[in-house]
Amino acid sequence: MGSECHQLIREFYGLQEERIKVYRRFEEGFETYLNTSPNYDFAPYRQLVHDVTQEFQRISSDVIAIRDRLRDDYNQVEVVKLLEKIQDEEKKKLQLTAEFQVARQVEIDNGDVDHYKEEVTQVIHVLTYSGN
Repeated sequence: MGSECHQLIREFYGLQEERIKVYRRFEEGFETYLNTSPNYDFAPYRQLVHDVTQEFQRISSDVIAIRDRLRDDYNQVEVVKLLEKIQDEEKKKLQLTAEFQVARQVEIDNGDVDHYKEEVTQVIHVLTYSGN
């Protein structure tokens, strides 16, 4: 694998680090939103979701561009498969994160109802043990 391939992989790692920062910002914003309970201040959270979605889309597009270059220019089939798997897992993680946030808000809104606590616990379990 040439230095150009290594550079593309380093760029991918940088994008993954960006994803981590975006998730951190997303979680912090969600916690801020939850702290406005019971009369939620939804507008800032809605804006955060919009901004985070755009950032994830940009990162995903950049990863796809890297994947395409590795496939088309350098024939790195195995690396391409790994990037595709990571992209799939990142998509699942984002979906689970959204489900988790909804479940947490439902839990807060409904007090200590066991059903909602179980829902949150299940989502946490999937997030923790799905390799994300």
